[in-house]
Amino acid sequence: MTGIVGVLIAALCAVPADRAAVAAVPPTPDATVSPAPAPTSSPAPTSSTSPPTPVAPEQGTPTPIVTPTTTPSSEPVPPPAPTPAEPSLEDDHEHDHATDGPTEPLTRELPFNSPSVLDQSASSGVSTMRLNVAAYGPQPVFRLPFAPGLRWGASGSHADSDGIHRGAVDFAPLSSSDRRVLTVASGMVYRVRCGDGWFLGVDHGGGWMSEYYHLTSARSSLVGTWVEAGTHLGNAGQTLPCGGTPGSTPHVHLSILNSAVDVPSGKRKYVAVSGAQFDNYTLRDATGAYDGAWRNLAGTTVLTSRGITCCLRASSRVGPDPTWSPLLDTDGNGVDDYSAGTEHDTDLNSDGRPDIVAFGGSGVYTSAGNGRAFTAARLASGSFGGSSWTRSTPRHSIDVNGDGRPDIVGFGSAGVHVAIGSSQGYGAARRWTTHYRSGSSWRVGVEQRIVADVTGDDRPDIVGFGSGGVYVSRNTGSSFAAPERWSGAMGSSAAAGGWVESLHPRHVIDMDGDGRADLVGFRNQGVYVARNTGSGFAAPVRWSTGFGFDNGWKREPTPRHVVDVTGDGLPDVVGFGSSGVWVARNTGSSFAAATKWTSSFRSAPDAWRGDRHPRALADVNGDGRLDIVGFGKSGTVVAVNRGSSFAAPVLWTRSFSSTEWTTAWMPRAMVDVNDDGRADVVGFARDGVHVALSTGSRFRAPVHASPAYGWEQGWRVQGDQRTIAQ
Repeated sequence: MTGIVGVLIAALCAVPADRAAVAAVPPTPDATVSPAPAPTSSPAPTSSTSPPTPVAPEQGTPTPIVTPTTTPSSEPVPPPAPTPAEPSLEDDHEHDHATDGPTEPLTRELPFNSPSVLDQSASSGVSTMRLNVAAYGPQPVFRLPFAPGLRWGASGSHADSDGIHRGAVDFAPLSSSDRRVLTVASGMVYRVRCGDGWFLGVDHGGGWMSEYYHLTSARSSLVGTWVEAGTHLGNAGQTLPCGGTPGSTPHVHLSILNSAVDVPSGKRKYVAVSGAQFDNYTLRDATGAYDGAWRNLAGTTVLTSRGITCCLRASSRVGPDPTWSPLLDTDGNGVDDYSAGTEHDTDLNSDGRPDIVAFGGSGVYTSAGNGRAFTAARLASGSFGGSSWTRSTPRHSIDVNGDGRPDIVGFGSAGVHVAIGSSQGYGAARRWTTHYRSGSSWRVGVEQRIVADVTGDDRPDIVGFGSGGVYVSRNTGSSFAAPERWSGAMGSSAAAGGWVESLHPRHVIDMDGDGRADLVGFRNQGVYVARNTGSGFAAPVRWSTGFGFDNGWKREPTPRHVVDVTGDGLPDVVGFGSSGVWVARNTGSSFAAATKWTSSFRSAPDAWRGDRHPRALADVNGDGRLDIVGFGKSGTVVAVNRGSSFAAPVLWTRSFSSTEWTTAWMPRAMVDVNDDGRADVVGFARDGVHVALSTGSRFRAPVHASPAYGWEQGWRVQGDQRTIAQ
């Protein structure tokens, strides 16, 4: 092929556009995807030279568990036990200089809409494209290339013939009857050609690719389509479509690529897979090719490989106990619904990209975001941690002194403490008021405290829904003034109306567009609004007879939100009811009659449960309207906002499903990570932070954005709040 720029591709070999980017799903968390096309055969073997043979496993020497100094203390999590040995073939060390990968010259045919392609052009009748080599991101979240629950043999790393590093690993079914080879991460399937032969690869975005050699029944029909992690590509075999050696047992030769193209040879630099994580294991090289040690997330060696050694077990991806939750968190972002009344901000350096703020055992930890990943966790403040700060003592990340940087505001047992944020971290925590103390007078779930600007000076004040009504403490820039009672209503005492936070959520938000934040409350008989007069709140007026406790609406299982979903600048009411999602438009002086915008996402034991299946409202396609994002059993589904209804739910990624991501352990937040106007998924996983960027029509392959803040490192929703917001 001639006239190729970057990687690329001859005009006669151009592949179809993305034909299967997303799939419609039912409106329940148990969404499924339609069966994939029937497999087709790949070329037959062309050589009989054998690569390394499988060997019996060795007992690895346990490695001490290393706990990062930037993670909070917690009870230790026991590491998984080593997998029992299974019979396998004898060792053969004559393989060290052989390769079982392709040996012929290769040309990689990336589709025009492949996620790593920067641009495309046509010149002299030859189509060319260029990889986005400047945007290589962190490693995708790789699974093992075989089905969950199965045990396959694994080798150490070795090099491909056109590679620079030891960038390949062999996986073999050995005694398993299931020989299906699955994609290790989501991405666009492409073809790798070598004269008359070919095999399959997957472009995961950010410059990362995986390629699968020796497959039988390779599914060429997938070329040019987007596939999810775990998609069947073919079966482990011994085929040699592009040269090499077949090996003495069926297996897949998995290569990982992520570096610049070597023009004009068409070769690519393979990334050294030593240190790469697959599922719950990390491979570390030994001296010889094909040799290495596989370690679990606790750092314990579970398999020492010499050749293909038995065995690693693929994770079933079922998360910890999903039934327990410390405080109600219906959108699953790790900030309980009581604390969510205050709008958090974690853009610590004001660059438009959110950072991570986490409250651990030793204080406040932060990690800066660059749009793709986060810096190492650092202890930014020794305050707001330990046993004196819990879920009963709310902590918020919000700018209270008006310098554009978020500060920490904590409602402790002695009053409200503030630590001013700076580029170096946070200053010393100072008490700004002795009022609003967490304890007998101000209790989470009964009284309610919100930090919001009600005076119009662009500095957030304290708004407390107490026993006798609503109190406001003005923000002076360096303290909170003494409380003033702005209303005798909406309080927890009988005289003030008997409003209890766990039953009657209240919000502080501008409802009539006059620039002043008003009060909105969900009462037994409907929705009430108390307008802000500038120095107090008027008597509450019922704006709607719907969404009330007497109509069956509760914090859980039927959450309600006050957000603008119509795009007119006025916040509406959105409720996830037992028959679907209902919306009441804000007219500026009342709410219109509620209408059902979709029958999906209904709150019911056999549908979407608030304790298992979080639902969030976020603009994921960048059109300025809030869409529904639901974390269901089969993955993450999106219902796009059409302006007067929500479209049918569509599966945007199989990742972040409620099967693995249980709310009490692994929060998921919707936030625009890379400042492109589209909300992305940020998940606090077992092994750190995973991020899946939105393309506007799907979520890209999740990547390892940080090794910190995972529950394997001791972080728990029960005691440790991890926040990312903007």
